Amino acid sequence: MRGGPIDLTPFGVVLTGIAWIYWLLAIVALVVAVRSGSTRRSKLMLATIVVLLFGFIPGREAWQGWQAKRALDESIALFEERCKTAGETVERTVDDIEGIVWMRWREEYSNSDGFADQWKLNDPYGRDCGLEDCIAKLLRVTSGEDLNPEEAKRHVRGYAFVETTDPRDGQRYRYTAHMAHGWSLAAVERHRKATGEGVPYFSYRFALDRVPISSFSAHYGVFWNDISTHKDRDHWIAGGSVKVVDLNTNQAIAEKTGYMLERGQGSRAGGRSPWLLAVQNACPPFANEPGVSRRGRTLNETLSFIVKVLHPA
Repeated sequence: MRGGPIDLTPFGVVLTGIAWIYWLLAIVALVVAVRSGSTRRSKLMLATIVVLLFGFIPGREAWQGWQAKRALDESIALFEERCKTAGETVERTVDDIEGIVWMRWREEYSNSDGFADQWKLNDPYGRDCGLEDCIAKLLRVTSGEDLNPEEAKRHVRGYAFVETTDPRDGQRYRYTAHMAHGWSLAAVERHRKATGEGVPYFSYRFALDRVPISSFSAHYGVFWNDISTHKDRDHWIAGGSVKVVDLNTNQAIAEKTGYMLERGQGSRAGGRSPWLLAVQNACPPFANEPGVSRRGRTLNETLSFIVKVLHPA
């Protein structure tokens, strides 16, 4: 791999071709300059001018490339140091858990901003969801499973309920999940006329219910946090943690921490999304599943860790 972030994109091959043409022109110009001079001094002067003209851009690029390589080497060294503290710590596990408390909401999941912001402490390492979608990931269907068994099966690892405080109104809620009919009356009627049958199973979708509560009944909560330091973000390193806490004692019973490095150092060339690409350089590493996108590898990391500690009933 060459030094610049642009080489992480398909444009690297194009630039290589342009470089060959550039140096070919430089050689031709140098030959012409030497032949054009009438004296040895004039030949030397013309050759010097050609070398300076054609050498300025490569010289500047070489200097910038050296600086970029040095910065990347420093980032790699710091990343390797951070990785020594990454991993999972489980002091104890708990069986037959009906529900948990999601202690802190994540912001809306968007590729256009948060995954390109070098300084935003929104835990790009562990950020696999946003807003209520995070709660949906933690729930299983508790009513209407037979209406769409295939969809219900996708959520079988979750909990019966999740309690949380909605930051939008400050109210505590208990969330549950069920199968809801997602077709309009007009769509149902069109289906009935076309097939002579009622509502098909695939029209039912996973949906959330919530009711206000005065206090939490679950005994275990889940916190997430961005553990990046200013120095980490200077080097395009992001760190995050997920912690399971016994709410009766306020003691953590398990924690997962991880880091990832953006080797392109924030380059947006070729439409790059820096933190999304950093998934390739993570510790602990995310599973490299065939046919699954880089970010897709991380989408069940939070739930997988939580259910490893708090076994759903």
